[in-house]
Amino acid sequence: MNKIKVIAVVGPTASGKTDVGVRLAQALDGEVLCVDSRTVYKGMDIGTAKVVGEKYSKVAKKDVSLVLTDLFAPRAVMVEEVPHWGIDLVQPDEAFTVADFVAYAQKKIVDISRRGKLPILVGGTGLYFRALLDGLTLTDVEADPALRIELEAKSTEDLLELLGEHDPEAVSTIDEKNRRRIVRALEIVLTTGATLKSQQEAVATPYEVLYLGMEVEREVLFERINSRVDVMVGSGLIDEARGLLEKYGADSQAMSGIGYRQLARFFAGTLPLREAIERIKIDSRHYAKRQLTWFKADQRVVWVKNVVEALTEAKKWLEKA
Repeated sequence: MNKIKVIAVVGPTASGKTDVGVRLAQALDGEVLCVDSRTVYKGMDIGTAKVVGEKYSKVAKKDVSLVLTDLFAPRAVMVEEVPHWGIDLVQPDEAFTVADFVAYAQKKIVDISRRGKLPILVGGTGLYFRALLDGLTLTDVEADPALRIELEAKSTEDLLELLGEHDPEAVSTIDEKNRRRIVRALEIVLTTGATLKSQQEAVATPYEVLYLGMEVEREVLFERINSRVDVMVGSGLIDEARGLLEKYGADSQAMSGIGYRQLARFFAGTLPLREAIERIKIDSRHYAKRQLTWFKADQRVVWVKNVVEALTEAKKWLEKA
């Protein structure tokens, strides 16, 4: 059986993935599928640097990333006439798992390919890429309400310490600020006695993949991150976060993401605004480091510095077919 050709554009936040994805789609007659655990949520637009309509075009232009138009299709966004899928799939208070993403993405890739277009996956959520393209699926472990109540009563620091005792490898890869994921990892290991990694199994996938990684000097990357946070704040991030907090509450999925959780502390009066903004920058830089560690460990990734290099590698790969 012929495998579906897929290009995956990966890398840390603010590395220019979105722009490269658009340019590749334009040049190679493709459509973009966003691989991002945050942009799936409706209303979380500015804080996730989501590809949306014209009202956020100033954010993109100042960030030297995109020129946006205001063309929409159901669950897709037209950016420079390039469809973007995987955006605005659920409400911020709805659960959306890795398995949910894989199920959605598998169908969308088939749909894109059947229409004669090239699927171009763009994003920085490494676990989503692995689950989809490498066939890694988490065993379906049911929630344990009693255990979850016990875990939720603990501080994040205590949860991480407990996870380190039972699953040290999970601690090294998990987002330390994401309590939901920490609790879930503990729920799995304490319920099944198996580590998070051992709960994964590889299955054959129908994809032939070219991985392109965006390579940016660390100092430049951090400067981009800092500037982008400033632009986000100037473009309405505080109001966006306040609206999400009022509608969904501080414990919702919406408020657990970088940018939102720091502002939630500001709204609660426990962190001054200036410090909250600085914390967003620091946490974003830390997240970028973790993303780099994840993708640099994958020897399949071809690292490129710009659109020209990305397009050259993509064309060489396609010509080999």
